[in-house]
Amino acid sequence: MIDIRSDLAKFLAESFPNLTIADDDDLFGRGIANSLFTIQLIMFVEKHFAVQIPNEDLELDNFRTVTAMTKLVERLTGTRPDA
Repeated sequence: MIDIRSDLAKFLAESFPNLTIADDDDLFGRGIANSLFTIQLIMFVEKHFAVQIPNEDLELDNFRTVTAMTKLVERLTGTRPDA
């Protein structure tokens, strides 16, 4: 079973091994994510969770935090948070 939040947190931890990133940390506000990393993040989400992110969902707010990304993937996959 896929644990969306955990998989996203693991990807971030592997990408930034010297940082501690909480689920609600603003990746852009903290200067962690830049435009190149944002593309890598989008590619990870699409490949790992087997989804295609529609153009209207390619907004920074959907990738700002682990929590926001988790909600996006749940919506795109039809996964309920309590499932």
